[in-house]
Amino acid sequence: MMNRELSERQNPIIERLKSAGSSSVFADVMGVQQGMDFKMKPVNYKEPLAGQVRTVSAAPGDNLFLHHAIYASTPGDILVVDGKGYTQSACLGELMAGAAQKLGIKGIVVDGLVRDQRELRDMDIQVYAKGFIPVGPSKDGPGSFDETITCGGTVVSSYDYVIGDEDGVVVIPASIIESTLDEAEKKLEYEKARMQKIDAHSPENNDRRAIAPSWLEEKMKQYDL
Repeated sequence: MMNRELSERQNPIIERLKSAGSSSVFADVMGVQQGMDFKMKPVNYKEPLAGQVRTVSAAPGDNLFLHHAIYASTPGDILVVDGKGYTQSACLGELMAGAAQKLGIKGIVVDGLVRDQRELRDMDIQVYAKGFIPVGPSKDGPGSFDETITCGGTVVSSYDYVIGDEDGVVVIPASIIESTLDEAEKKLEYEKARMQKIDAHSPENNDRRAIAPSWLEEKMKQYDL
């Protein structure tokens, strides 16, 4: 595992993660099980959220352990919170997000709801959640920090990696980050080449299949087409 004392700029894995493409590229090379629930969307999207995570499990309607995680994490971390999909109160708002931003936390991904949408929208820390509600949570626990959780239907462990953007969030287990990055970089190059071919295609060209993907013809043979 990469030395946790390395800054993000010094961490080649995170740099590759940020440049290797979108959440959809990683979803394509990993399979659907690593993509979080479709309701998990950015509150204040500015750029792709990419980095290593620290995990939090919160009791439904409670955020005590998220408070703890904010002050126990390392600058550059992304907090991923199993809020149990609770929909009767928010898991965080402006004050918690503001403190996390000041302490260098890069993002917070919550399987649940948040509040203070207007204030969060203006912050640099990136927040992902399933929606908004004005009601606040309790602060009594129980919960856990740095234990394996499920968030948005996806298993996540501390020091795994995530990539998030307007489409959603994908989790990459730390144990396969290098091989996944290799595949994502190949996929990105393939997509760039395909897009260049599509862009260069002339409407006057009567060969409509000239820009079809190379695998399509073989796949359609089973349907006699």
